[in-house]
Amino acid sequence: MNVRLNFNLDASRTGRFLVSVMLVLLAAHVLAMQANFNEDLGLKEALGFEYWQVAIFDLDEEESFGTWFSAAILLFASLLFFYQARLRRGLFDRIHYWWFVLGLGFCLMSVDEVVGMHELINTIYDESVWAGLSLALVAAAFLGFIPFLRRYRWQTSGLFIFAGILFTGGAVGVEQLSGSDLNSLQYNMLTGLEEGLEMSGVILAIYTVLQLMAVEDSTPG
Repeated sequence: MNVRLNFNLDASRTGRFLVSVMLVLLAAHVLAMQANFNEDLGLKEALGFEYWQVAIFDLDEEESFGTWFSAAILLFASLLFFYQARLRRGLFDRIHYWWFVLGLGFCLMSVDEVVGMHELINTIYDESVWAGLSLALVAAAFLGFIPFLRRYRWQTSGLFIFAGILFTGGAVGVEQLSGSDLNSLQYNMLTGLEEGLEMSGVILAIYTVLQLMAVEDSTPG
């Protein structure tokens, strides 16, 4: 039995909700890291807490609210891309191949967010290896998706490109600047920036595909 799912998510409302959750998580991360690593504030000694008590707010921790949210929005984006691939395939539109690849890529990134496959690469090789590999993959993806980007109007393509810049800037750019001192305030502040850029990129991609789906649904024929 075939089951067809019909749903209608408003792009603006969904985007605002996800951004609101992201901002709360970022604020919690900043406050927790400032309290724990900023010795000038003296909150750690005054309140007498340990790091593990605020670790669930640390965006750099695997077992945290931030990691769960990042994995969830990556998976959500992946499902939207797979849904688009299914719709386009039903219309015998060859663009469905690109939507499927996008869905697969975001699904793998969702898994990596929890499993930490790229962290494993960093433990085996120098971090510069991961950075170089990431930039090579981004460049290859951009070139491969030129036909996909040309298919849609500039507003949609531009938003997808900007989403990719935000995500890559966080995942590769800021990560290289944060250093390796996990117990420094600078590292933990830059981690917040890194994760914030990554989440912003994913949320913008979600907003873009929902907006596109709304336009396509309202187009006759």
